[in-house]
Amino acid sequence: MIGNNNFLGRHNFAEKSLLGIAFRSHNFDNIPPIIGIILADQYGNVLMVNEYDSNDKYVYGPIKSYLTKNDENFLEIDLISGYFSAFKTFAGNVNIQNLSHLEIHGSNIKIQIYFLLGTYMIIVFLNSFTDLNSKQKSYILEYFQKILKEYENDFNNFNAPKSRKILGILESNGKRWLKNLNTIYINSFKEIYLKYHEVIGEFDNEIEPIIQNVLCEYFKNVTEDLTYDLTKEIKNQIQDKLFDILPRLFKNL
Repeated sequence: MIGNNNFLGRHNFAEKSLLGIAFRSHNFDNIPPIIGIILADQYGNVLMVNEYDSNDKYVYGPIKSYLTKNDENFLEIDLISGYFSAFKTFAGNVNIQNLSHLEIHGSNIKIQIYFLLGTYMIIVFLNSFTDLNSKQKSYILEYFQKILKEYENDFNNFNAPKSRKILGILESNGKRWLKNLNTIYINSFKEIYLKYHEVIGEFDNEIEPIIQNVLCEYFKNVTEDLTYDLTKEIKNQIQDKLFDILPRLFKNL
């Protein structure tokens, strides 16, 4: 029983170490997977902002803190939605038909813009390493489509006092929804990342003796140390390639 506990302890420690490396390499310890989402109308008027706001040991700033170089030069959120509204108008003027979405990729964050119901924009701010699959994208869009239809009158009259109150409640609910969405994404990320290592570990056990046998057969005069080093180098390069391939295989899990 004690031996089993020691094994489980080492196993859990190894998993935590792997996930710690993954979080740092994906910058999830500094920037959440889904930073925030802006809902705006076709004219660029901001109707609702859902931002990740953690009370845990990692405290993430609002959307504009990731878009601003310093505290004295904050970029106002209204300018963001106004810019993409103007871009959609430009796309129509140059005959880009049925524009459904846009993407902007940066080294720290990326932005995905979706146009809904003909008159609304959903602007999603992501960690640059976040890769939403088709199910996750659909989940986000369906969430906003539902509230847009259910509270259509309030969104159409967003400046009315009663509507502002209702939209404020929706925004508060949206922040809790967004926090839960981040938790779901992180749990999925952990599961898939550990699965990568499980698959690669199994592959290593099968491929290593094959590489060694081939090297020994073709390089009979090569020392055992050199054969070992060559095997390790080939295996490491295969592992790197697998880490490029596996995300595409697991993308829609």
